[in-house]
Amino acid sequence: MSDPVHNPFRRGLLLGIGAAVAAAFGAPIAALAARSAEASSTLRATRSVPGAQCTPADASLLVDSPYGPTAPVNDLSTGLPLIELPAGFTYKSYGWRGDVMSDGLVTPAAHDGMGVVRTRRIGRSTEIVLVRNHEQSTSTNANNIIGAGRDTVAKYDTGLTGTGYQIGGNTNLVWRDGNWVASYATFGGLNRPCAGGATTWGSWLSNEEIRSNNVSSTGKKHGYIFEIPADTSLNAASTAPIVDMGRFAHEASAIDPATGYWYLTEDQGSANTLYRFLPNNLSGGLNSLHAGGRLQGLKVRGVMNADLRFPALCQTFDCEWVDIANPDADGATLASVVGNVSASGPYLQAYANGAAIFGANEGCWVANNVVFFTDKATGTTPVARAGVIWALDLGTLVLKAIFVSRDRVVGNSPDNICISPRGGLLFNEDGGNSSPTSATIESQHLKVLSPTGNSYIFAKHNYNFTAAQLAGAGKPNATSGNQRNTEWAGSVFSPDGRVLFVNLYCGVTLAITGPFENGHL
Repeated sequence: MSDPVHNPFRRGLLLGIGAAVAAAFGAPIAALAARSAEASSTLRATRSVPGAQCTPADASLLVDSPYGPTAPVNDLSTGLPLIELPAGFTYKSYGWRGDVMSDGLVTPAAHDGMGVVRTRRIGRSTEIVLVRNHEQSTSTNANNIIGAGRDTVAKYDTGLTGTGYQIGGNTNLVWRDGNWVASYATFGGLNRPCAGGATTWGSWLSNEEIRSNNVSSTGKKHGYIFEIPADTSLNAASTAPIVDMGRFAHEASAIDPATGYWYLTEDQGSANTLYRFLPNNLSGGLNSLHAGGRLQGLKVRGVMNADLRFPALCQTFDCEWVDIANPDADGATLASVVGNVSASGPYLQAYANGAAIFGANEGCWVANNVVFFTDKATGTTPVARAGVIWALDLGTLVLKAIFVSRDRVVGNSPDNICISPRGGLLFNEDGGNSSPTSATIESQHLKVLSPTGNSYIFAKHNYNFTAAQLAGAGKPNATSGNQRNTEWAGSVFSPDGRVLFVNLYCGVTLAITGPFENGHL
């Protein structure tokens, strides 16, 4: 394991402002009847585990939102109408691309996965710490490595892979007294850290989304998972990868708190499955995952390499797990039952043992003894598809397609997901505007999954500003132009359900508050 890196700046920051804290937070015509009926039903009859009341059909529908229609809402921090929300909701932005952080470093770009890693009381106040991924890949300039020149920022790889330095990594953010109060760099030297997952012991797993056999000039490979503590001044970030969790194009990681097992997704087109990691050390704790464990892939019972890319709504499959002997094996081309595909080393082994085939798995969350995960793959052949949300019952190992989109209007490549403390499932769109769609796609949405397997809109991307408008709002380094069709990412609720934190991938983090109880969130 590499030597840990400490951050004395963070210690001084927390000690210096601790005493000043106060209380924190506080479709087509055929679908019209279904939209009206679902919107008029009372929430008391529909609150349940997402997908529990799934109604079998070919595909899901877009229904009216119990929160009501959305409209542009001005950001309380800059005055710009960054997003559309239902009546009664407000938000504050923070950590814009190009902003100077509390440690004097510049906020990196490509805001992606994010999670709440610590909530604590300080006097009468509540402090929340989040870790945010920056899905940057490579640059020819070593100065673009997150934390460049700062020994206090842990870095996995400062070498060259080909002609590029790895410039992805992480920043931590602090929310307190209903306001953003700090941000600072915590990890660098990663390649495309897309999503990840919060542990139950106060840290974040940052996952590299790359399938590569390349070795950098410092002898490092990429495609691993790393652990980021809530406070790197008190608990150092190890620069060692968690090798037994696999080397592949990682997306999300989600822990089952009842068992300590982890569930992982891989975004490798038509060459991925759901993975399970069984740690050797089930007691948890910072760096406990470095003790290793066993990696497995999901298989449909009695079927070798079942093709699960085109399910119908509420379709179910009985499943089991198959072992992966070498989680660090190199990838290669695989001649699979769906054609020749580029596959990671772990998937090659899982496939050989009969693992199922998905399109492009993304978000993952465990709640109520169920693993929820998304497949964002889209296309028009052999049938239209624009995304799937799956639910794997951990008690029965029955896999169910609880949301199936065949129209981008209904659901446009669901990516990151989260479950609210009230049990609602929110998905972040990361799609395009090509077929299959029944209407022009003008923006990406945050959508809610209804208990019956349909979707409704909670928020719309509205970022479309000139450089002059951004400079006038104090954001001269922010991304300009129409970004409404760029992705939402990293959604996560505060533990009390009062605040929804979420990223606009173009470079902004938002904290949304309002009457979430009026809908399923």
